[in-house]
Amino acid sequence: MKKISLFTGILIAIAFPFASSAQVTIAPTNLFIDGNARFGTYMVINGSNETQEISIDFIFNYSQNDDTGERLVVEDNEEVEEQYSIAEYVRAFPRNFTIAPGQRQVVRLRLSPPNDLEDGMYWARIKTASSPETPPLELQANDAVSARVAITVEQVTGLFFKKGDLSTGIEVLDIESTQSDDNQTLTVLTSYLRTGNSPFLGSITASLVNASGQVVKNDFVSTSLYFDGALKHEFDISDLPAGTYTVRVMFESQRADIAAGDLVQMQPISQTSTFTKR
Repeated sequence: MKKISLFTGILIAIAFPFASSAQVTIAPTNLFIDGNARFGTYMVINGSNETQEISIDFIFNYSQNDDTGERLVVEDNEEVEEQYSIAEYVRAFPRNFTIAPGQRQVVRLRLSPPNDLEDGMYWARIKTASSPETPPLELQANDAVSARVAITVEQVTGLFFKKGDLSTGIEVLDIESTQSDDNQTLTVLTSYLRTGNSPFLGSITASLVNASGQVVKNDFVSTSLYFDGALKHEFDISDLPAGTYTVRVMFESQRADIAAGDLVQMQPISQTSTFTKR
């Protein structure tokens, strides 16, 4: 009786701020390449107990906050892709390889963009796919068929190309505060323009301040703002006494997961408004 072992593939696409899945780790999670160097490297580390098959590809997308503050991933805007994408100009060496348990592999990237690119920041995503190495089909003297599930994990990390003089900034247009009907929740919607020639990569802190100047609520997020939009912060205000509060929203070009030297710096921007708790 023949026994045949087959592998069934399952694709899992994941975008991680800390790219670690199936015990294959990517570092760094955001890679910046200077316009003068045009070369970069990142590390693939196999922390599993199986040999992993690795393949690398490059795609273009970006996150966008709509007018209601909802965050979307845009993958099909051809006009934006044509203007900002470097996906077609980057090559990985090696692009396909296997990596033994406990080992690491340096992947070298070479960028060959057009010489007439205007100053600014351009980007793509590095898609690193990993799956356990597939053994050959096992044929035995029986007709039974068994199946193993081979899981392919895709980790998507950032790749940024910095060309020439860079600038970024945020102009706050409006801060709108809306209380829920039961006065339990406050929604703060901050409309903004992103200025300069580079995305804003940084952190945003929204705070509620009482009449005594004490911060009573805080909401902090590290994020990337590629274009104009609106940010939404929600606060539980059920424990706040009635009264007038200041809403303060601050934008800063600093992030714990990206070195300060890689970020395009700007002066912190802070804007305030008020609301009255009923």
